[in-house]
Amino acid sequence: MVATAAMSPSTFFSALPVALATRLPIELRAFEHRRGFGRLMKFDYGRPGVHYEAWQHTATGRMEVGLHLEGTAAANEAGFRLLRGRLVEIKQSLPRAELEPWDKGWYRLYETFRAPVLSSDVLDATAGRLAAYITTLDPILGGS
Repeated sequence: MVATAAMSPSTFFSALPVALATRLPIELRAFEHRRGFGRLMKFDYGRPGVHYEAWQHTATGRMEVGLHLEGTAAANEAGFRLLRGRLVEIKQSLPRAELEPWDKGWYRLYETFRAPVLSSDVLDATAGRLAAYITTLDPILGGS
């Protein structure tokens, strides 16, 4: 396998929304997105407290993709209970997904994969995994 050339974070995260949209059904392409600090981008459907994330952890050389519940404590807990109750079903489509409590009373359903350098291969993998999370979880969460 030939490695693809490195991409700058700016180039990578500018290309990610386009790459993601092409992998989603038309009804899920109207997401909002914003860059976070560092190598992070969030995607949501009008509820920023419930968003999908792509986050390159440079210290470990891994890309995290998944769903983050970062709203009110009550909303986060309700979302966690919903996901936990359907985890067997979810894992049929997202077998590497892990559900866990996270910082500040938040929860996340996520996975990581090797991504020491941002590249077109990592872009393809990130967009593909995010699309899988969105298409699997959007119906469970009540639609966009």
